[in-house]
Amino acid sequence: MKEENKEVQGEMVKFGLKTIPAAKLALCRTDYSKYVGDLLDICFGRETLSESVLKCSKSRTSKTNVLDEGTINDIMAHVMEKFQRINIGMVRAAIRQKLNTCHKSKQRNGM
Repeated sequence: MKEENKEVQGEMVKFGLKTIPAAKLALCRTDYSKYVGDLLDICFGRETLSESVLKCSKSRTSKTNVLDEGTINDIMAHVMEKFQRINIGMVRAAIRQKLNTCHKSKQRNGM
């Protein structure tokens, strides 16, 4: 079992421009929506998530960041591979939920 942990710790997983150790993925929670939230925290950080959106409409003029599409696509593909019974709509909903939670938390805490 210790040999397995050494192998996992040595591997790196790439999400868009961000490369993270596979050991960090092992720490993510097992529910798919919480797993998505943990992955987003690792890849972007809560400060970035609190100021970002998944996609931006053309009419939007606020100074909101749009999350990197390549990283988001890699996260969605990884999550759908790991959790076979979920679809892309469910992953997008989990991402939106995490973004909304971070934004509300920032407003409440006055960050």
